[in-house]
Amino acid sequence: MEKGFIICIDDERAVLETLREQLLRFFGASHDVELATSGEEGLALIKDIMSQGGSVEVVITDQVMPGLKGDELLEEVHRMLPETIKILLTGQAGLKDAIDAINRGGLNLYVEKPWNMEEIHVDIERLILRYRDNVENHRLLRRLEARVRELEEQVQEIESQN
Repeated sequence: MEKGFIICIDDERAVLETLREQLLRFFGASHDVELATSGEEGLALIKDIMSQGGSVEVVITDQVMPGLKGDELLEEVHRMLPETIKILLTGQAGLKDAIDAINRGGLNLYVEKPWNMEEIHVDIERLILRYRDNVENHRLLRRLEARVRELEEQVQEIESQN
């Protein structure tokens, strides 16, 4: 299977580097990990990956960043890629921000800084499996719908010959 992408967005470079190192330890065989230092840069990265046919499976973002905040970013990601796993990793988000991310951004996981990758990697792994199952289900459904259309056309053709 082709590698999926995990996108990490935080305005603190040290946080990004630590997160990348930890994610690659657990998910490096199945995922590429890309970094962005702002919400705007993250959105541009996601759009670039999508335009090249890549699969953005996980987006992990901080809440408090200059410009686009984490909950706003997740809302935009949710509009573009509703199935993508969205994780808010933050030390400063308030309850309202978390609720907004859940309600409007389709938040899958809320993690407070400092995080423990040993604990959250199981949740992320479970979410990735669910994501991949959903993608496969959608693929199979599209194949089934195409086959139904083919059969309907064949039935119409047979009926028109009678």
